[in-house]
Amino acid sequence: MPSDSEVTHGCDRGDGDGVDDDARAGVPDEATTAVLEEIERRMRTKDFIMEPEAIDDVKRYVAAGGAPSTAIETLSDNYRGYAAMTSLAVQWLRVTAPPRRGTCTSPMKTSGDSTAKEGRRGESGEQETPQGPNADEDGGEASWGSDARFDEMYFLETLARERFDANKADAVFEGRPPAWLDGLFRSERGRAVLFSLAEKNPNSLLISCAIQHAWQRGMRHEVRALGPAAAAYFSIFHELMADHINGIVVSGTDAVRRRELIERLKSMCCQSIGTYVFGQLMLASLGRDEDDATASVSRTIAATLSEEIEEAAAKLHGAATVRRIAPWLATSAVDVSAKYATADLLSSRPVGSSYSADRTRDIGALAAGDVKKLLEMYITSDEKPTVVPLRHPDVLYNLIAEAFKWTPDNVNRLRGECFELIALAAADENITCDEVKDALNAAVAVIEDAKLGKDLDKAQMEKVFNVPVASAGIVAAVRSALTCEAYHRVVQVGNTNEVLLQILADIARKHVALQGAVLEALTAVVNVCGRSHGDELVIALVDLGCELVAAGHVIPTITTACDSWRRSLEASQIRYFAEEVLEIAGPPYSRDFAVIMIHLLDSSNYRKKMSKTVDEFVEEVALKRRELKLSLSEVNKLDHLLR
Repeated sequence: MPSDSEVTHGCDRGDGDGVDDDARAGVPDEATTAVLEEIERRMRTKDFIMEPEAIDDVKRYVAAGGAPSTAIETLSDNYRGYAAMTSLAVQWLRVTAPPRRGTCTSPMKTSGDSTAKEGRRGESGEQETPQGPNADEDGGEASWGSDARFDEMYFLETLARERFDANKADAVFEGRPPAWLDGLFRSERGRAVLFSLAEKNPNSLLISCAIQHAWQRGMRHEVRALGPAAAAYFSIFHELMADHINGIVVSGTDAVRRRELIERLKSMCCQSIGTYVFGQLMLASLGRDEDDATASVSRTIAATLSEEIEEAAAKLHGAATVRRIAPWLATSAVDVSAKYATADLLSSRPVGSSYSADRTRDIGALAAGDVKKLLEMYITSDEKPTVVPLRHPDVLYNLIAEAFKWTPDNVNRLRGECFELIALAAADENITCDEVKDALNAAVAVIEDAKLGKDLDKAQMEKVFNVPVASAGIVAAVRSALTCEAYHRVVQVGNTNEVLLQILADIARKHVALQGAVLEALTAVVNVCGRSHGDELVIALVDLGCELVAAGHVIPTITTACDSWRRSLEASQIRYFAEEVLEIAGPPYSRDFAVIMIHLLDSSNYRKKMSKTVDEFVEEVALKRRELKLSLSEVNKLDHLLR
């Protein structure tokens, strides 16, 4: 602390200090008095001496006529040492924190790990990791017992996350931004705190500036790591979307990585209606790729992603909203009219091909007027729209369901109109409209022959299997019939139901893309017939589930069985299904497969020695429980199955 004479001497140099002659003469004017009072008020603040501007305020105070001794006394009396107290408390936490131990970690190993970590510390005392000093060696947030967690910055970060107020934070831009703002943006830990708040505060100007700062200065990996939280910034959105699409292409056969990137893209594009529209426009642009080398892949990826994003947006923002937006994305005026017509057609239908355990898609009647209006646009209109609106999955699905709907009098009055529209949608350079209609009529004939107990015509079957929409028609027909109570009151000829379900199994093996539709139809039938139509039908349904597993549709099928079928089937029937699945599958088992099967077996009241195949599976999973990273509840269920 400088002496009174040193401070006075330092403030008496020159005449440019802004203090008038009356102040030097010891007669302060009103302005000088106000300055002294303001500085004294600040100096009475607790721990003001620790502030960066403290020495400058003391010089101004003395230059304005204030006594140096008064300044020293005020600063000393109000010193509390909060910074030192905080450092001491942090040190106590570091000393008293329990060591991190796993179930197989010995005290000696824990001690050795701590010593090794101390050896890796930099001069600043912060742990050097790729994620910064606030992360543990596993790449996540430092856990209890990690020295890096208990520093002053960590608690400041925690406080900021708990009490962050976007309105108060954005107030720093009222007037000239403070000097510390640039330092905050340049700090990796400072940016990390702001980025962690981005998802909950999408409209914060402070966070937006931090993201823009990082993006413009080449720290794009940090912004990419934000994922959906960065979607609100359109200057960044298109590059992030391009990165994700490129990652999907590069992922190749890595299904897990591909699905992860698709989920990120869906989340990013569905943040708002604006991001949804922008994302769909970008995909439409990608689908118009005219490069012969990449056009096919680009169009396939664009179509697939567009469908998945639309389905996700419908769940988040509502099907009606998504359908109102669809005409905006049309490429011509006539396509706009066609999209409005398809929106009217589907006005009461859910969007997308997914289904849950509690709800499958509605296949009720379409309005005849809407179907005929749409057909007129494509048949009698002078300027015909493109087939793009008809090829929308929801439109095609509902047209097929309507065309193949079972009726007690076996008369479907809209079948002809639906077949015309389906043929227009399915025809391409490889197949004509007439060939598609022939396959659709063959599908109707196959269903009728099966209901009458006749031998199936192999030529007809082959014709149906060669056209995916015709195969989808059989799936829709079987589902419509078996989920209708009136159908079950009609006397069935021979083993009609078993034959119909066997046809579905053949379709699942022939068309991978229709396996989801077969599973959806199977689930709908199980929910209707599970406990009310006899064991013979139930066994045939369960066997169809096993056929789906054998065809490669494993995880979706056993997940549906675990979530939905167990509420409609007897425990013994679920055990039968589980045993058949384990006869098909073999070790090594993936974590997802093992976990779902554990839940399925537990719900079926399985006990040891009921089945050798199941016992071998349970023992195999028990041996690898650590490798599979089972949760405590899953381990408890596994132990229960071992008894």
